[in-house]
Amino acid sequence: MIYLKKIMVFVFLGPLLFFSNQNPNYLLSEEEVEPQRRQAVEYQLVVKVIDGEWRVVFPDDETKSDVTLRRGDRIRWVVEGSDASFAFPDIKIFGLETRDVKDGNPLVMAISANSPRGTFPYTVFIHEAMTYARGQSPPRIIIR
Repeated sequence: MIYLKKIMVFVFLGPLLFFSNQNPNYLLSEEEVEPQRRQAVEYQLVVKVIDGEWRVVFPDDETKSDVTLRRGDRIRWVVEGSDASFAFPDIKIFGLETRDVKDGNPLVMAISANSPRGTFPYTVFIHEAMTYARGQSPPRIIIR
């Protein structure tokens, strides 16, 4: 009798276990699965002096600094002319709140899979000038 119950449990639960393992994301919404499917994008920004003022800008458009991206995407900053310290408003965005970078070296950071969505201003402190770099006043990371 016990043997028959084991067989019945296996017959009824076996297919359920088999099919539930076919798609590991079956409990996630399409929005949560999407970052895993798409290729990560890397955005580049430059921190440099423009008209006597330290600015955070795109290399090909010095009027913009706001970066709109998704979880898993990366940002590459290069500071030209000074060491700098970056401060981010939420540890969940990159997994840390501050980061230092030496003059000319890139700082590459990936948006965490646990990052909240929203608009996040951040600061870049320029060591040599003892001032903060300006972006689109201030520079912002926008996570969709």
